Amino acid sequence: MTADLWAHRFEDLWYPDLLAWTVLLNAAYLLLVNLWRRAFNWGPPVPVWRQVLFCLGLWTVYLSEGTPIHIMSELYLFSVHMVQHTLLTMVMPPLILLGTPEWALRPLLRRPWAKRILRTLVHPVPALLLFNLIYSIWHLPVLYQAILLYHWFHAVQHAILVATALLMWWPVCSPTRELPPLSEPGQMVYVFLAGLAQIAAFAVITFADVVLYPFYEEAPRVFGIDPMSDQQLAGVVMHLASGVIFVFAWILIFFRWVAREDRDATPGPAGPDRATV
Repeated sequence: MTADLWAHRFEDLWYPDLLAWTVLLNAAYLLLVNLWRRAFNWGPPVPVWRQVLFCLGLWTVYLSEGTPIHIMSELYLFSVHMVQHTLLTMVMPPLILLGTPEWALRPLLRRPWAKRILRTLVHPVPALLLFNLIYSIWHLPVLYQAILLYHWFHAVQHAILVATALLMWWPVCSPTRELPPLSEPGQMVYVFLAGLAQIAAFAVITFADVVLYPFYEEAPRVFGIDPMSDQQLAGVVMHLASGVIFVFAWILIFFRWVAREDRDATPGPAGPDRATV
């Protein structure tokens, strides 16, 4: 490993300013769903497990943007950049959606124009196509090279990827009944198709016989990884990481469906509103 990576200042590797913002946002969320919710009677309590998921989503952002993962992805390794994208598009969005209380979105959904736009964007077909189309376009060599050369453009890319990833995960993790998630069978089909939709981007990167991005070809070498091996590893990371996440989601949905079917099939106690045979 070269000394280039560790020649950076501590704040360039760990970003204490982003750490401070993450702590503040985490504290604000906990105050919002607990103290402020009770004080202003905004809605029902948020289960602890949802609060934990939202906080994990926030810290996933810090993990991807405020640790050495960030500088390694921007300056050294394409494969680490794909780890960063996986965290931002496959891990963080479902955690944030599952941890968002329904009443927090009520002010937005009261606006008819906002509700119409969101209803269109979170429909399974445009949500799935929009994310995968944009994700693939961003990996075209000319655009990807540009985001590596211009930091502000890189920030724009991440913002767009996160926004479209939230839309993609909505049909599975919707936090509101006004724009509800699909049924469990529908979610299982959707997650399966979501996994298939990304194969093209993975295949192009993994099986290309040339280095697609000159920036990484010219980058200082770390961990003894040459540019072609780094690119192939990036494709493997993209494929395996998202595949594992989609399979895990599919299994969770399946068992949740089975549990709900069992509950619905179990007769309740006889009473005045339930006929007895």
